[in-house]
Amino acid sequence: MTREESLDSIYILLQRLLGLHRQLLEAVRAEKEALTLADVRKIQDSTLSKETIIDSVRICEQQRQQAVGELAMIIKTPTRELTLAGLILIVQGFDLKRSNLFRSVYQALQVMISRIQEQNRYNQALVEKSLINVDAMKRNVLGEAAPRTSTYNVHGHKTHGGGNSRLLSKEA
Repeated sequence: MTREESLDSIYILLQRLLGLHRQLLEAVRAEKEALTLADVRKIQDSTLSKETIIDSVRICEQQRQQAVGELAMIIKTPTRELTLAGLILIVQGFDLKRSNLFRSVYQALQVMISRIQEQNRYNQALVEKSLINVDAMKRNVLGEAAPRTSTYNVHGHKTHGGGNSRLLSKEA
């Protein structure tokens, strides 16, 4: 395999990785909608979709690392120096057009990854807030449903349960 063929195969794999990250971003956005709607089926579908895409990203990344290893042998450079940023610098020395292609894919991947991370943080905060609300509701329901052990105090007067949990708010 020649240097150019090796670079072409790496570029194709990077394009595939970029496409997979686009799909992942859409899956994370769909997950947000499912979480907002509290639709369990859609949340499960979204999670399965994300897992499938992440598995595809891992496979593609392994293929990319293998192709980079082959390129390292061809150009006699240590593999650890052939990160995407390092590869851009090396390729820039003999093929400016190709290095610009790699640079644009690199920048697009960085943008996609940051958007995915941002959306995931939002989804995580949404889930955590929902769990806090569900826990508070559970405490209210269980507090109201639990029978009171003593309805009279030691002086024979009826105790008031003011401040205890309630199923409905006073505004309702």
